[in-house]
Amino acid sequence: MTMSNMLNMPVNAKDVKIMNYINGEFVAPTSGSYLMSYNPATGEEMTPIPDSMAKDVDNAVCAAKNAFPMWSNMPATERAAMLNRVADMIDENCQKLATLESQDQGKPVMMAAMCDMPTCANTFRQFAKYIVDGIMETKSTANVMMTKMSVTKNEPGTMMATTQHVPAGVAGLITPWNFPMQMVCEKIAPCIAVGNTCVVKPTELTSVTPFVLSQIMDAAGIPAGVVNFVFGTGTKAGEPLVKHKDVRLISFTGGSLTGARVGAMSGGMYKRVSLELGGKNPSLVFSDCDMNHAVATNVRAAFQNQGEICLCSSRQYVQRDVYDMYLQMFRQMTMEEVIVGDPSNPKTFYGPVVSKQHMEKVMSYIRLAQEEGAKVEFLVNPNDKMVKNVSKDGMLTIKGMEGGYYIAPTLITGMKQSSRLMQEEIFGPVVCVMPFKTEEEAIQLANDTEYGLGASVWTMDKVKMMRVMKQVNAGSVWGNSWCNVDDNMPFGGMGCSGTSREHGPWSLEFYTETKALYYPSMK
Repeated sequence: MTMSNMLNMPVNAKDVKIMNYINGEFVAPTSGSYLMSYNPATGEEMTPIPDSMAKDVDNAVCAAKNAFPMWSNMPATERAAMLNRVADMIDENCQKLATLESQDQGKPVMMAAMCDMPTCANTFRQFAKYIVDGIMETKSTANVMMTKMSVTKNEPGTMMATTQHVPAGVAGLITPWNFPMQMVCEKIAPCIAVGNTCVVKPTELTSVTPFVLSQIMDAAGIPAGVVNFVFGTGTKAGEPLVKHKDVRLISFTGGSLTGARVGAMSGGMYKRVSLELGGKNPSLVFSDCDMNHAVATNVRAAFQNQGEICLCSSRQYVQRDVYDMYLQMFRQMTMEEVIVGDPSNPKTFYGPVVSKQHMEKVMSYIRLAQEEGAKVEFLVNPNDKMVKNVSKDGMLTIKGMEGGYYIAPTLITGMKQSSRLMQEEIFGPVVCVMPFKTEEEAIQLANDTEYGLGASVWTMDKVKMMRVMKQVNAGSVWGNSWCNVDDNMPFGGMGCSGTSREHGPWSLEFYTETKALYYPSMK
């Protein structure tokens, strides 16, 4: 019997019985209380989520602290073998995991199967390879005068120096709801690869696949206490984790307001903190670009994953002389290609947003646009027989899924740059498009926000492309493309989009403490 067969993984999220995973055991929350999760495609109740408290967090941190000496001293090859087993089990269960992810989050099954789950497996393999190959240490040699303050001999000599990366201890990993499984994997893999232990607090909105991941890690032989999962709300479980005295690192991905609170709570406790927060990402479309390529990519950049991607191009600036043509092409392509509906249908481009509360938030921005006098267009194909109704604020009623949280692909024009529509993260299938005249104006508009996560620049002039890319304030800037992420490059934002950098070697730096070792040359 394979490890995957031992899991007996269900294919319906209603059959997943979520429990906390602490010290290698699946346990109920100490309070005995649970929250209810809902299927965003139908609005129906799905499965209870533990409503964990500070006591659950303390138990998990204690388990992680006790496991740290054993895990941090385990040979890297043994840790890597376990990470590779986790990756193999994710691959073996890819379709089931994708189905569960879709039922819990709302994204199309096909997207989860083709993108999210392979990324999860590859992340574990990537960091397994990193630690087997060995972290590159910095070495230095200097001729120095040995003084009586430093050594017993007062004479010239050669001082050798090298760095040493060591695991930092117990990490608290807090993850969002837009990529539930992927974001958990992208934090756990580097964290435990280098020898840390951790407590994971997934969002209460999408806890199904993180829980199944805990089962996978258990079946893969990750020792008790190395990885612990505590489910529940940010207030009851997240805050105690951030504030816990034995947690040395915090990696948080989520909204900017919550991230600011996480930073403030941990600021006086000398913790290492990484915040990957929201984005209000500009796409700058110059008149000399490949227009077909720019429009096709920007449609995807606006609406993929229901617009629930921190890197979505929600602000699109188009040079004045091609502005009207761009809008015409954008409307046509969206209405032809962007099918909204049943996430299990392979033809669906995007599904429902994650929750009823989030649907109301997104639609409040649509109502704001209407109140401000902007032009609001719902780009729904009139021949789509599955769409029964489009409300005045963009809510879609899908045949057979009338209770789901669906929003029409929404195009807004005619708003002011100072509008909240252009300054705040909407995080839904809503895109604002505005014209610009000159290169200087485009850069000014792109940087006119407190965010700085991602951006894209569209032009066939390579010199101009690089000139503009270098002046846009964002952690990741793409030329003639969007969201082509290289996992060996740093990822993170500026301003309200976060602090620190993760991915690849930057994750290894974050999850380790770096020591400088000085010693005299000895013949």
